[in-house]
Amino acid sequence: MGATIVLVTHETTADDIHGMAVAVGFLTAQGGATSHAAVVARGMGKSCITGAKEVFIDAAKGILQIGGSTLRRGDWLSLDGSTGRVYAGQLPVRSVDVSNDDLITLLGWSAEVTSIAVRANADTPLDVTIARKWGAQGVGLCRTEHMFFAPERLPHVRAMILASNADDRKKALIKLLPMQQKDFETLFP
Repeated sequence: MGATIVLVTHETTADDIHGMAVAVGFLTAQGGATSHAAVVARGMGKSCITGAKEVFIDAAKGILQIGGSTLRRGDWLSLDGSTGRVYAGQLPVRSVDVSNDDLITLLGWSAEVTSIAVRANADTPLDVTIARKWGAQGVGLCRTEHMFFAPERLPHVRAMILASNADDRKKALIKLLPMQQKDFETLFP
């Protein structure tokens, strides 16, 4: 598809994970710093603005009204998750540079004086790779259910849940086992 997508909704739930995975950011009319959208966005490293009370969303018509602006599905929308500002149009994006010398120096000083270990929430091998790049020393929380959201795994999860007998359930689990085992070998080397 190649489109850049911002997920705009009243609030997110676990059912929205596939849309959240492909979106570059989230804008919700409800929620706060600990809402589902905010927590998932932090874990995915995406911009998120929650509790945007001035937002009116008509999903059926594909219309977003915010302030004095009306945007339609397909219009550009930019989010500044740090300030909570929403902009009509496409703004340039600046990525965080994890190889920044000043950041590396600061993290090094912190490592020298700390008596605690930093552990990351990591649900997938990609999460672990990113966390290690940022200096995490291990995994603190792993929500294993997130391992099953990958498209090649969902049919087996559904087969397991909908199985009418133990043999069919076991067949589905046998297909999932090597995938999840490989994930855990990556998460916990």
